[in-house]
Formats: sequence, structure tokens, C-alpha cells
Amino acid sequence: MFIGLIIIIVTLLLDQVTKQLAYHLIAPTFEGINDIVIPRVLELSYYENTGASLGLLSDFQYKDLLFFIITVLALVVFGYLFKDSDFKNKKVYSISIALFISGTLGNAIDRAIYGFVIDFLHYPFLDFLNDIGLSNFTNNLADNFLSAAIVLFAIDIFFLEPKRHKKLESRTDGKEN
Repeated sequence: MFIGLIIIIVTLLLDQVTKQLAYHLIAPTFEGINDIVIPRVLELSYYENTGASLGLLSDFQYKDLLFFIITVLALVVFGYLFKDSDFKNKKVYSISIALFISGTLGNAIDRAIYGFVIDFLHYPFLDFLNDIGLSNFTNNLADNFLSAAIVLFAIDIFFLEPKRHKKLESRTDGKEN
């Protein structure tokens, strides 16, 4: 669990420091032009996201209350799952839960301080999705941590947990014989 707390603290600090850099360095000079980091892959582009992921629900009247309730519920669930963190036997699971917590907290801190989430990482190779009504894919490290958490959690649930279960069954079957 100690390693999980370290991951949460480090990733949360990374998220908040990069958002502050974006807020103080990119936002004042931003004139609608993205700073290219890796052509056609990554650009820095300041955006104040008042909605959910991909800017969804930006115009919803009760979004602040909804986001607060969802954040609290998510943190309760992730906290409950975090108690099962075991970096020796369930490394991928444990990392995913720590990333869920830090990503959720990172965006919650922004909403509490600013009333919006600071987004600054733009992925131009996904811009074609604007044509079907999705956002401009500008996000932040907390969003990336949440995305990584989803992938790692799915890998653990669908691939690693069955292996752990099978290994446990084989140990149990061996003791009964």
C-alpha cells in the first residue's frame, strides 16, 4: 500500500505542476495557435474545460453538482479497491487503482480551485473525430492517468486475474490430493 501512496502522490504532483505551468506559461500567450511538440502527434494548447471528458456536459445546468457527486462516489469505490492493493502479487491492479485515484483527484482539485479543468495536451492525429461531434482531444496528465488506469485495470481483470485464480486453484487442488 505504501508504494501505491507514493504513486498517487507523485502522479498527482506531476499533474498539478504541469497544469500550473500551462496556466501560467501557455494561457497568457495562447492566441489560438498550438505549440507543436511532436508534429501531428502532440501539441500544447491551453483549454479551460468546464465539462466532463471530451467537453461533454459543458452546457448542463447542474454539472457542478453532478461532477461533485460522481467524484465522491468514484473516490469511495477506488478507495475501497485500493485496500486490496498488493504490489507483490497484483502489481498491474495496484498501479491501476493508484492511477484512478490520482487522476480523479487531479481533476477534482482543478474544479474546486478554478471551476474548470485545465487541459493543455492536444493530440492532432485524433482531430478527424471532430467531424463526428467529439471534442478536440485536448486533455491533461490526470486524464492520461485515468486512461492508463482503465487499460491496466482491464488487462488485470481479463488476463491476469484468471491466471491468479487458476494458480490458486491448482495450489488448492494439490493440497486436497
